[in-house]
Amino acid sequence: EQNLGDSGLPIDSALSMGMHESQSLFWERHVGLSKAFWDYAAPLVKEHLKIDSDDSSPEALYKAVNAAHRSLIRVEADELTYPLHVILRYRLERDFIDGKLDVADLPKEWNRGMKDLLGVEVPSDAQGCLQDVHWSMLAYGYFPTYLIGAATAAQWAHYCQKDIPDFAEKVAKGDFAEIKAWMTEKV
Repeated sequence: EQNLGDSGLPIDSALSMGMHESQSLFWERHVGLSKAFWDYAAPLVKEHLKIDSDDSSPEALYKAVNAAHRSLIRVEADELTYPLHVILRYRLERDFIDGKLDVADLPKEWNRGMKDLLGVEVPSDAQGCLQDVHWSMLAYGYFPTYLIGAATAAQWAHYCQKDIPDFAEKVAKGDFAEIKAWMTEKV
């Protein structure tokens, strides 16, 4: 969505929500979760948060932000289990729209899906089917855009690293200008 013109024509409007999500996920997952980023950020964390322990080493911070664990909450999920959260929401939306799922049965089906997909028990609707704002604002069908965005972000990262062979070295130095310029030109 960067560099869109202001003609009012379709060519100057956002392509899709998947494309929208891909740009933030590129920076979050392929830059911010990288080992190189934490080589850069660890000293800043130590300085600004006044932390000086083994837990604030680049390696420890990298492992902490990339730890895989089951989560009740989608936005707290790791990269491995996040797609399962989206799949559950997609299945429930599909069944609701097809008339196979009544709103009254949503909490029960949500809880069953969380148990089946992630092996977790849901203690409350607030931590279950009510945790996202999407449905309350009638944004049905949005959740798959997160997975489309993640797949697209992985492609951006692949080609960006191909075009900028010292990508990791630049990230480790906090030099994001060439990466941002690449995204501006290519995306």
